[in-house]
Amino acid sequence: PCFVAYYRRYLPYFERVKKIINDELIGKVQNVQIRFACSPRDLDYNSSNSLPWRLQPDIAGGGYFYDLAPHQLDLIQDLFGVITQADGICANRGGLYNTEDSVSACFRFESGLPGSASWCFVGHESAKEDRIEVIGDKGMLSFSVYNYDPIQLITSDGSTNIVVPNPSYVQLPIIKSVIEDLQGIGVCSCTGISATPVNWVMDRILGKF
Repeated sequence: PCFVAYYRRYLPYFERVKKIINDELIGKVQNVQIRFACSPRDLDYNSSNSLPWRLQPDIAGGGYFYDLAPHQLDLIQDLFGVITQADGICANRGGLYNTEDSVSACFRFESGLPGSASWCFVGHESAKEDRIEVIGDKGMLSFSVYNYDPIQLITSDGSTNIVVPNPSYVQLPIIKSVIEDLQGIGVCSCTGISATPVNWVMDRILGKF
């Protein structure tokens, strides 16, 4: 079998996010928004011959977008189902390399739930952000994907910050799941089948199809 290392969906942090949504603590989900921004790394200023492999089109073909966005897109599809419609606008604003460095997208899940996203890899440090917002009719939930900032739950009762520690080795839960799947005593949900819609969405955001 083919397993894909979208290990975040197995971490306690994101399992707590899923429970909050499934328990309808924010009511019916109305919209989902992904926002990610960071400043260029020192290596991004190197000549084309010494750029990180992610930024070499003949090797990676998608820059930081293909490196970081799939983990976010896998998480929201695990939470809300498959995305069946997606479109985007991409640009190279920084001119540091030949792949996309700024991407904006809109998409729709099979359930009809709409969502949007923006990624900027050449912003100022002041704009640094790693955030997914889930807007419901009874509240809002926000969380990060890479920083594991406290989960923020806002309802009519007030605002709550929820700290959920992850294991020191973050890939341990998915490795355990893969082993149990191979042993026939469990099922790992991160497969080539579940991962295919992630690439489908990214390709359409970048206008490849």
